[in-house]
Amino acid sequence: MKFAYRRSATDDQVIEVDIVPVPERAGVYRITVGEHVFELAERLLHHAAFYKEAGEIMLQFEGREYRLFDASQRRRLAPTRAGDLHAPMAGKIIHVLVQPGEHVKAGATLLILEAMKMEQQITAPQDGVFTRLLCRAGGQVTAGTVLVVLEPAAAV
Repeated sequence: MKFAYRRSATDDQVIEVDIVPVPERAGVYRITVGEHVFELAERLLHHAAFYKEAGEIMLQFEGREYRLFDASQRRRLAPTRAGDLHAPMAGKIIHVLVQPGEHVKAGATLLILEAMKMEQQITAPQDGVFTRLLCRAGGQVTAGTVLVVLEPAAAV
């Protein structure tokens, strides 16, 4: 599978991505991103969550959130706010672990989303202050819903 993405909605640089199965190793994929090549075992995919909407791909993996922009789509002029954390998939918020105003460290679990009988931790991508909660424990959310706003440490 080949595709291309941009690092931001306004970026001109296009990065090619190629994902192919490794023939001699069942369940392993070779992923080439620009000049970087790595392998990913199929069994690790349950640690990742992602959604794609209107040319934007949001991926959460190992406590980090990544945003990619489909290079085949038109560039957008206004990127999303960096401190907004989105639901990677539709599900139910089962635990909120922090309160607005609380300082958090990168990687700290902010809340837990249950989707497809799995628990997905929504974690802080950087040090900062948890400023707004836009969901509640027990509430249902759809993929892409903004869940929380985290102000980066440098901004506070």
